[in-house]
Amino acid sequence: MEAVNALLVGRFHAVTKSQETWLRSLQGNIVCVLTSANHHGTRRNPLDIESRKKLMRAALAGKPHELFAIDDIPNTDAWVEHVLSHVAPRPSPADTQVYSSNREVAALFRAAGFTVVSQEVKGLTPHELVQRIADGREWQSEASDATREAYGDGALLKKIFHQRLLNDDGELGHARDFQTYGTQMDASLKQKLDDLLPWVEPGCIVDKGCGTGKLLVELSRRWPESQLVGVDLSRELLRMSDENTYFGEDVALVYGNIIEKNVPDGSASTVIFSSVTHEIYSYSGYSLAELERAMKNAADELRPGGRLLMRDGVSPGTATWRLRFLDSQTRETFERFAREFKKGTGAPHERLSGGEARLSAHYANEFLCKKDYLKNWHIEVDEEYGALTLDGWAALLRRVGLEPLHLSAYVNAWIAKNRYDGHVEVSDDHGRRLGWPATNCVVVGRKP
Repeated sequence: MEAVNALLVGRFHAVTKSQETWLRSLQGNIVCVLTSANHHGTRRNPLDIESRKKLMRAALAGKPHELFAIDDIPNTDAWVEHVLSHVAPRPSPADTQVYSSNREVAALFRAAGFTVVSQEVKGLTPHELVQRIADGREWQSEASDATREAYGDGALLKKIFHQRLLNDDGELGHARDFQTYGTQMDASLKQKLDDLLPWVEPGCIVDKGCGTGKLLVELSRRWPESQLVGVDLSRELLRMSDENTYFGEDVALVYGNIIEKNVPDGSASTVIFSSVTHEIYSYSGYSLAELERAMKNAADELRPGGRLLMRDGVSPGTATWRLRFLDSQTRETFERFAREFKKGTGAPHERLSGGEARLSAHYANEFLCKKDYLKNWHIEVDEEYGALTLDGWAALLRRVGLEPLHLSAYVNAWIAKNRYDGHVEVSDDHGRRLGWPATNCVVVGRKP
């Protein structure tokens, strides 16, 4: 191959007529690097890599050119080396001019010593053309012949983009203080990221019960080439999420019940349930069958190799524990909890001398988990945080057709120090002091 004169770097999901004319005006050898080769079926990357190669071959017909496809990587510092290492012979700043409409990519190549040439193409940009197709507006007159063939009647893009609108109907909880609720959820964001990010499979990532959208923002930062879908049944939380994610073209917000299917079967690479499985269980009349149905629908949404991630409370099981209250506020809150838990069903317990209470480990843990959520108490007291033990979650994953990949439980150190220590003590039925029960669990299932 002769010396490289023009290095084109981009995703190339559409070619406009003006862009095609400009491409054919380029002189010398042309090397086209198609990025995000490992992603398709999303708003950022609607076409598969073979379809994109076909578009560029048609656009560069009659010109000396070569095509290279490269996967996405999260580390932008290594991006230039990632591109150059996939091109043979390797381009150098001395013999190569770079063309890219992506400002970040252009800046990275300039920093590496390359000359970056600005593209002056009239008419629509490829991104605008794709948006026109998705919106059902006239687009064929602006598109190259190969692009018209690739998108046909536009059904593909309409299917991918159709989940963009927000719906203002419905609400999960009545009279909830959303500012307090959202603040509480966002306060645990760092821990959520530590728990969930190692298990995310990029592609189409669905956050069921997306709340304020802060998790979606962090996912977008780490996997900018992925399509992100946030689902929630609360119109107020969706508004918060929309405010936090409005800048992200890779984020779609969907009003919907997370028990049901929210994306097409086989389309998701990762489905996340973060601090919401207890709501599925609690707001379905404490039904394990409904919880399992939600997991089965999520499993159906996953593509082969996709992952279901669950982070929430966990039950310690049915052993008998004793609680010793160290201050009057904690004792009074327990009395209220014992009366009002689960819509007045209550928590069976036995009063012991010295102000202790004897009850199952499961109920004791439920009290510990919610005793400080007083501002939204009328809602929190009806929610059962730990529907299942870790063994129960493993069995559920298998029943819905997923392989248990990871199951763990831990005590949140901040909660132990600031909410448990000095307020209550836990012992077994023989009076031996116990450590704090797990506050959270992380469950990962993989679709074969």
